[in-house]
Amino acid sequence: MRELCDLLEASEATIRRDLTRLEQQGILERTHGGAIISDEISVLEEPSFSQKETEYHEEKMRIAQYAYKLLNDNDTLFLDAGTTTLELAKIIGESNINLTVISNSVTAIPYLAKNENVKIYSLGGEIRNNTLATVGQMTLDAISQFNPNKAFIGVNGISIEKGLTTHYTAEAEVKQAMMRYASEVVVLADHSKFKQITLCRFASIAMVDLIITDSGIPSYIEHAFDQYDDIKLIKV
Repeated sequence: MRELCDLLEASEATIRRDLTRLEQQGILERTHGGAIISDEISVLEEPSFSQKETEYHEEKMRIAQYAYKLLNDNDTLFLDAGTTTLELAKIIGESNINLTVISNSVTAIPYLAKNENVKIYSLGGEIRNNTLATVGQMTLDAISQFNPNKAFIGVNGISIEKGLTTHYTAEAEVKQAMMRYASEVVVLADHSKFKQITLCRFASIAMVDLIITDSGIPSYIEHAFDQYDDIKLIKV
């Protein structure tokens, strides 16, 4: 326990509270005087969009609010499908910022359209019922026609070792394409996504410029990102 306090520069009370929370989440196992990190959690079943929309909703709104502050008038951006990126779309729709937004999110389009200053390109393709995202070759072909200065990407899992993951191959391909053509990649992910691994890996951590998460992220995971000089991790 003393070593953890010295390493993280935190009080014993804070360390005990963090360890208890991580044990409840299944991330580690408490031992006498310390803890053992559990194996990363493999998530095989994909929850529905409505299920994900209600989980960690306040955290997702805070993440989206911070992401909005990164936008400037006349920015061009990819907006990935997802529940946290949807919160960003809602904020953009209620603002008067001038943007060009290219998105594969069926749910985001109506919110974006509330802002008359936003030019919207809706990416066509097959619509996945579970995520309400367009996918497939038609979507990929459309993405290749754009070179926006930002991409806001959602994930189902983030792992230092396994990178960014999602449940479905076709969605992984869309995320990869958005990251390839955008000048800057910003990942929006609440703390529950860290240490989770889902089936399809679409990028390494090193391919990301900025990760925006919430204050619930465990401190040991936050410190693990210190090895990446070019990646900023922001807690909100």
